[in-house]
Amino acid sequence: MMSDVFIIGAGCSVPYGFPTGAMLMQKLKKFDYGTKFPRESYDISDIFLVDLYQERFGCSSADCKSLGIDIEWSLPSTNDEALYNQMMDGIVLPFSQSIRNSMMVSTDEFLKNRLGQKQNEQTDFGKRLIAYEILKAEQTSRLWNIDWIQHLLSWIDQQDNWKEILKQTVFLTFNYDRVLEYCIFLYLTSDKQYADSDAHAFIKEMQIFHVNGFIGSLEEIPFGAVENGKYQEIAKGMETVWEKRKNLNQSEKEKYQDFLKNAERVYFLGFSYIPDNLESIGIPRGAEIIRNAKVYATAMGLSSQNRLRISTYLDLMDFEKRNEPEPMPETVVQRTGLMTDIMYRQEYEKQERAAKKQIRSRRIRYENRILKDASAVDLILDYYTLP
Repeated sequence: MMSDVFIIGAGCSVPYGFPTGAMLMQKLKKFDYGTKFPRESYDISDIFLVDLYQERFGCSSADCKSLGIDIEWSLPSTNDEALYNQMMDGIVLPFSQSIRNSMMVSTDEFLKNRLGQKQNEQTDFGKRLIAYEILKAEQTSRLWNIDWIQHLLSWIDQQDNWKEILKQTVFLTFNYDRVLEYCIFLYLTSDKQYADSDAHAFIKEMQIFHVNGFIGSLEEIPFGAVENGKYQEIAKGMETVWEKRKNLNQSEKEKYQDFLKNAERVYFLGFSYIPDNLESIGIPRGAEIIRNAKVYATAMGLSSQNRLRISTYLDLMDFEKRNEPEPMPETVVQRTGLMTDIMYRQEYEKQERAAKKQIRSRRIRYENRILKDASAVDLILDYYTLP
């Protein structure tokens, strides 16, 4: 039985229409945060706060539409208008001004500066907004794109024991989205003719772990359900890198370490290799824990300097440097008075063979640990093999 661990970052979702952390930051900078009431009669801005804070307004925009109220033009009551304006003044407008002026690269970095401060409501709002954008991305996702998930499932489908393989494989994902689960759901319902309920049950038995939290199961929140997202619960379950470091669950980390220790192969796909993220799943500098596994890692769009940094942290051989000859260490034999020339030569050749074997062993290890400028689909096509 194969024992693979996939460590998945945002780059794996980009081909399907999802943003990276930096792309999401740009989206939130340009987001239409709306205005306070009273609105002009011709203003058709999306009143997204109603959906983000359903627990405060008592309904979602979908609920209001079902009651015959056009949410784009009015709120359910004048009392709600007062609440809406209060939230705009206290949370939304200060958040919008801060994020538009922020010098941070990603949303995680932006929210880090609001943790444990009076702006906790802004942190909560930011997480709800991230969830809102991800559900919108799910709604418009390009799942017809043939990329790494389709290739992976196609390889697995060729095996008689495909069920066992899917359930045995471990996925440690740092993404909030459910594109992996949804593609597996479509595979089960469309290709294997599973009923929806059976497909959901199968996915629950799989070893898919969202390290920093996620939007929620497909049963609880349907894929792309923007209007009916349970944003209050979602925000509570989402952790930034910095919160993860502060609230580290040791038993959770140990569980991930057990997977890594027993893995035959470890794949880093679309991953940013932030040291805090690596530490959170039990991979310290030097990566001794995955020394016995074959390790494959993508580095799409990363500079050679970044690849060198990652290679050093994970003890990988950079793809561009892996064929450079390794210098032969000097062979030194201590000659004693009883050692003949033949004995000396035999001992010299013995040590030389041992040194060459050691170099060859390291070369094999590095050949199995390739960090190259590749996307996830390249890695799957080039290296993913099944027993």
